[in-house]
Amino acid sequence: MPTVQRFDRMPLRATRTAEGFVQDTAVLTRTGIFEYRQPNGSIRREYRPPEEVFHADSLASYKGKPITIGHPGLVTSKNAKLHTCGACLGEGRADGNDVLGDLMIYDTSAIDAGAKELSNGYTLDLDETPGEINGERYDAVQRNIRVNHIALVPRGRAGNARLNLDAADADTTEEDNPMPTNMVQVRLDSGLSYEAAPEVANAYQASQDALTASRSDADKERARADAAEAKLKDAEKDAEKIRQDAATAAKARLKLEDTATKVGAEFKQDATDTEIRTAVIKKVRGDSFDLTGKSEGYIEAAYDLAVADKGQRQDAVAHQRHEITPPASGKPEVRQDARSARERMIARASGETTED
Repeated sequence: MPTVQRFDRMPLRATRTAEGFVQDTAVLTRTGIFEYRQPNGSIRREYRPPEEVFHADSLASYKGKPITIGHPGLVTSKNAKLHTCGACLGEGRADGNDVLGDLMIYDTSAIDAGAKELSNGYTLDLDETPGEINGERYDAVQRNIRVNHIALVPRGRAGNARLNLDAADADTTEEDNPMPTNMVQVRLDSGLSYEAAPEVANAYQASQDALTASRSDADKERARADAAEAKLKDAEKDAEKIRQDAATAAKARLKLEDTATKVGAEFKQDATDTEIRTAVIKKVRGDSFDLTGKSEGYIEAAYDLAVADKGQRQDAVAHQRHEITPPASGKPEVRQDARSARERMIARASGETTED
């Protein structure tokens, strides 16, 4: 009889280590169409094609990822200590339509409580192109699947993703271990899928709605704060302008009062600028100068002219005083140029010369 070889594939059974850890090579997921119940009760069917499930990058993403009790959302370095009860020891590998992986579970309390199936938490790109495969319709295709964690759950999404527990550990009586039949799929903003009871899904949606409302309120408050800051800046600019205008007005008032004092115009301290200008005009032009019914613009112009005339008169008097210098005897001495001019005038009058 010829000697031949046969290779029979048998599922590995989970074993417990001396420390009480559970180790297993288990089915982690599969290809095919997965159904997701939406919060509104409708069913969404998403296709996981082999080229995506078995993509090298997708299989590599299993290595070292934490095993968690239920789906905690996105597991990161900040919350891994809180949620991790085990780890995937290597990359996933294809086995027919399934993905196998080597697991080590350190905290077995969830298994002891009945969580003996597996459910992947992963990110993906959702291709919303509907189609049909093997006569089954689907609504979208999952692309670029990357595993974030592997959860221990009472019932896994893949159906055949479970630990290979011994018969003594396995719980096969649904009456003794009732499985929820109305679980719904919650998709997080991160892209992770979370299977939860309807009340949990509704609570999550309510929290998301509240978060959206809070963000909207925060945006409104920021807008109000920005508007208040803009108003404050405008007020500061206005205050600075008021200070500058007040300083300019104060300087102009002091100058006006000084001019009035120099020309000898009388005015009260609480007199208006127009009243002081009027007093200056009267002092320079005389009380007969009629300003009745004249506008402020007219009075300002008349004031400027009066001040200018007064200044010219004072300059002329000062010039005359400069031309005549008193001698030591105390009698005024006409300067030589003034005397020469007088002699020329007398000569012209007597007809002695016609030269200028």
